[in-house]
Amino acid sequence: MTDIAFIGIGAMGEPMAANLLKKGFAVTVVQHTRAEPAARLKALGAKIAATPAAAAQGCEVVILSLPTSREVEAVIEGKNGLAAQPAAGTVIVDCSTSNPPSTRRLSALLREKGIGLVAAGMTRGVAGAKQGTLAFFIGGEQADIDRAKPVLQAMGDTFIQFRSAADAHAAKVISNVLSYATVALVNEALMLGAESGVDLKTLHEALTQGAPSKALEAFGPRLIAGDYDPPRVTVEHVCADMILAQEMASSGLAPVFLLGAAQKVYRLIQSRGHAGRDLSIIAELWRAATPGGKA
Repeated sequence: MTDIAFIGIGAMGEPMAANLLKKGFAVTVVQHTRAEPAARLKALGAKIAATPAAAAQGCEVVILSLPTSREVEAVIEGKNGLAAQPAAGTVIVDCSTSNPPSTRRLSALLREKGIGLVAAGMTRGVAGAKQGTLAFFIGGEQADIDRAKPVLQAMGDTFIQFRSAADAHAAKVISNVLSYATVALVNEALMLGAESGVDLKTLHEALTQGAPSKALEAFGPRLIAGDYDPPRVTVEHVCADMILAQEMASSGLAPVFLLGAAQKVYRLIQSRGHAGRDLSIIAELWRAATPGGKA
């Protein structure tokens, strides 16, 4: 069975690593900023390493589940980084929401060392991570994908392949910001209902029949109830992904008027001190203006 190093055992990474252990893979994880995730995984049979380089030693596949390309670059190129440690033939699988130009550069850097890089941006959230039903947007050299696929199949059930790792990560960014912009639009629809005095639970039921969307299904109840905990996606992460999308647009001629409008909404709520809160807290923009503070 393949030996795996897993770096990034946060809300998504911990259940992903747990599924690998349950499927019989030998997994070494790097200590998280909090001690609890590593302790829980150790109880399932994981080994614990102090650094990415130590975790990757002797492993055939290294999985990264990190917030942004900044952390990915630090793990690969920084002190005790992966670029200096894995043997030729190792495959690094980047499940992070990464910046496509950074992915393109890292792919070339690692290829010179005989190390493969497979992009595997993921969707379906924490629930999908826990259930092992993630959907992956994958890209890279075919031989590297073939080696990574059995590992990914232990964590997900849907695989959409793109021409390159950079393309796969571009698709992940686009998927994210489409979802966030839709949540912002759902929020405005509910705001209209609140202003009109419509019962929002009944409105939500009607909208799921007349204008259904996953954003409406997943975040509508939170927007209506004003219950934003625990966070699924933080406002800070939303703003970071929106910046990536704007950078992608600025490199060409794609006009992204609606994404720009959504970005302003999230940046406004971030400026009010809600960076670490769930994105559905944008409902506070209209909830505070509603008589009695209620929807």
